[in-house]
Amino acid sequence: MIELNGVSRWYGNVVAVNDVTLTIGPGLTGLLGPNGAGKTTVLHLMAGLMAPSQGEVMVGGEPAWRNPNMYRTLGLVTERESVPGFLTAWEFVLASAKLHKLADPEEAARRALAIVELEDAQDRRIATYSKGMRQRSRVAAALVHDPTVLLLDEPFNGMDPRQRLHMMDLLNRMADEGR
Repeated sequence: MIELNGVSRWYGNVVAVNDVTLTIGPGLTGLLGPNGAGKTTVLHLMAGLMAPSQGEVMVGGEPAWRNPNMYRTLGLVTERESVPGFLTAWEFVLASAKLHKLADPEEAARRALAIVELEDAQDRRIATYSKGMRQRSRVAAALVHDPTVLLLDEPFNGMDPRQRLHMMDLLNRMADEGR
């Protein structure tokens, strides 16, 4: 469960998010709004990437801010593309598995790449990928440790229609499992 209680975030005189209170339980939840509405800021607050200026953000009953243990159960794909192009998808996802100190990082990486249908291209440098393939490699890295909470900012960015349908199916299955 994710809880925001009276959360506000401002940058100097600019109010990005103002007095948001919401509870998100298992299932699929989307944040909708125009550009500049604060959706990315809310996701960054939930992911513990920034502190609220006011209020409290809890993930799984624990504070999101300054809580690195939260990442054991949380997967995150930010809006900004931050995939090192010199790595292969295999290397990138395997590194994520190792950072999570998984018992069998190779198997976890194989499973995550299969989930996003990147097995055939896993040994190519990410710099050679289309935008949709890069996005899927990022999703695989976020899923490698089988998180109970997955935060995705612009998850379908660059994906073709077939890839979008596959990703929607994956997210719906995860929601049906109670994530």
